[in-house]
Amino acid sequence: MNTKKTIEHIQKTAFDFFMNETNFNETETGFGMTLDHTEKKGVATIAAVGFTLSAYVVGDVYGYISKEEALDKVKKTLLTLRDHVSHYEGLFAHFIDFHTGKRLGHCEYSTIDTALALNGVITVDSYFNDDTIHALANDIIKRVNFDMLIHTHEGKKRLYMAYNPDKKGDYVTDKPGFIHHWGMFAEQLMMYVMIAGLKEDKNESKALYNGFDRIYKSYQKHHYIITPGNTLFVYQFPLAWLNLEDIEDADGINWFINAKKATYGHRAFCLRHQKTFKTFNHYSFGLTAGYTPTGYYVANALPNTLGKYYTNGTISPSAMVGSLPFAPEIVLPAIRKMVEDPKLWGKYGLVGAYNYENGTWISNRDYALDKGLELLMCNAYLSKDVMRAYMKHPIIQKGMEVLQWRKI
Repeated sequence: MNTKKTIEHIQKTAFDFFMNETNFNETETGFGMTLDHTEKKGVATIAAVGFTLSAYVVGDVYGYISKEEALDKVKKTLLTLRDHVSHYEGLFAHFIDFHTGKRLGHCEYSTIDTALALNGVITVDSYFNDDTIHALANDIIKRVNFDMLIHTHEGKKRLYMAYNPDKKGDYVTDKPGFIHHWGMFAEQLMMYVMIAGLKEDKNESKALYNGFDRIYKSYQKHHYIITPGNTLFVYQFPLAWLNLEDIEDADGINWFINAKKATYGHRAFCLRHQKTFKTFNHYSFGLTAGYTPTGYYVANALPNTLGKYYTNGTISPSAMVGSLPFAPEIVLPAIRKMVEDPKLWGKYGLVGAYNYENGTWISNRDYALDKGLELLMCNAYLSKDVMRAYMKHPIIQKGMEVLQWRKI
């Protein structure tokens, strides 16, 4: 199989995940909601819906689904988001009931998970150019009260990460209400563009974008702005929609190049530690969040603000596929190696994770966010259909202009 066909095959199998693990029961108010992962039926995550909506664009372009069916599913999903999914001032609950769309347990109303869902809303609004979709998307996007999240912290304009009204709710450590701050570079990057594209106060939008810390560190020869824990998905998620390959901000920062350096840094870390961890090598690298032999956790590579790494040697294929647009020269050989190994290929393409530290462990669990990242990054490599739609949306166009992001 040649390179293009291999990548398209991964794209198609990831697309299949969203068609098989999404609720298409028209008698339920959870229509369009997608499972968080395949081993916990009934639990959906709102972030996954952003990938599901984007998947319809890929499906239409590549003929995986008819335009009529895609339009129908998009409209009904947007109706669910507008009318049935639990939200607080437009912020969606992180985990929701697959069948009803209602908040599960005491989970938080999440800024980042809402933003990922909105990425999908923006994408279909731009791509399908349909009056009903425009109206629904406008209702969903304009409902989000971003102003309530903006506050001053450490002398800088910042966003709260989440809201939880429950005393014993997820992430609540002191009292219910707003939780933590986006005070660091992380996966929230696209939120600043959205806010700048929606708010009238341009100065506040700029202050927000300039309000998170840019921490430069080096690993071997790789020098880049790190996330505090330096886990790879954080660099990748925003750039699954934002096409910033030839875009820099007012300070000359190119987030695409930064993600490329982070990918090389992760590979360098894994190569340096391949005597410690049998799973690491030139074709098996990148520490990210995912399922492991000891449960789900977020792995950390060096350099980071903690000063120590955290991994049990597990590798997730999505860590590599997620960097395909940034570093194809090192990612493509890794993908070929994985695809050639029958152990690493499952129902939805590449398996969720693998670990060779104590024998062979292969995850049977497929996460929506992993499959979504693979889908969009394969599409970004092949034809940029999702990126093209997202980037031409008026909100994104205006946001980039306000933040003074410009072509290099």
